[in-house]
Amino acid sequence: MSLGINTKPSEEPVVLSGARYQMPIVKPIFITGLGRSGTTLVHTMLSIHPQVTWLSLLCGKFPQRPYFNRWLMSAIDVPILNLYLKRRFVPLESYVFWDFYFAGFSHPSRDLVASDVSVRTRESFRKVVRELLTRKRNRLLIKITGLPRISFLHAIFPDAKFVHIVRDGRAVANSRLNAPFWKGWQGLNIWGDQMPEHYQQEWERHRRSFVALAGIEWKTHIDQFEAMKREFPNIDICQVKYESFCANPIGELKRIADHCELSWHPHFETATRAFHVENRNEKWKSDLTDQQRATLEEVLRPYLVKYGYERSEELASQVPVTLPLNKVSLLSSR
Repeated sequence: MSLGINTKPSEEPVVLSGARYQMPIVKPIFITGLGRSGTTLVHTMLSIHPQVTWLSLLCGKFPQRPYFNRWLMSAIDVPILNLYLKRRFVPLESYVFWDFYFAGFSHPSRDLVASDVSVRTRESFRKVVRELLTRKRNRLLIKITGLPRISFLHAIFPDAKFVHIVRDGRAVANSRLNAPFWKGWQGLNIWGDQMPEHYQQEWERHRRSFVALAGIEWKTHIDQFEAMKREFPNIDICQVKYESFCANPIGELKRIADHCELSWHPHFETATRAFHVENRNEKWKSDLTDQQRATLEEVLRPYLVKYGYERSEELASQVPVTLPLNKVSLLSSR
């Protein structure tokens, strides 16, 4: 397998002008998917790669000072110091940071698309990304959940690499019902405005069941992703099933690295083998009542069949995969 050997260096120059330090942007990587689909698992494991820069809490606290995060990325590569820093700082989505440069990024009333990108937006995003990167960590790694925003980001970063995570909708819906960020109790979440009429009618048929609503959200995300693919078929996206990732973490990471043109470092593989990866899909069966399970499967049935999740018994057969160096535990429910 050839991983990254064909990557061409960017023609953009390194700019050192006063307080401005700007690296060339080379194929930024975006991990996407509906929240609780396993995006955190993939993002966290990929963040160990020595070439990637990721966003820390410093970006949310100081969005106007991206060099703080750049200094952190440089310090993380310093022996001994990195032991403390890796415990203190973890990769985050940091929507406060993105909202600072585009006010509607985190909560738009619909998916953000290519036509929403203005000249100012493109310039501000590219400028701040250049200030985040270091000479060693010259590949940006970002996790974005909820609305896809893929064509929007592609319009800003035409050479970007996208990885979309898909997980069984029953497991995702159950996990979202137990997530502190879920606003479905208020009737809306993934919709910034009004729920699509056919989904509103479906929800009413189920007497506004919150379980049904969580399932409809998963279908809505799939709808949005598929609509984006139809409109922008040339955007190259690597689709990863959570279940496949849990069954073969190293193999799937290699496939993702190949797609993203990241070199496969032996130290990276050793570090990722320290994770305990566990498929927790079966929890929806024990967490929900018989009636709730029946409602969820009725709502999701056509989509489950389409994505290969039609047989409930397949979930029960999944077993945890413990990699040889079991030093870090990351429960893959996110």
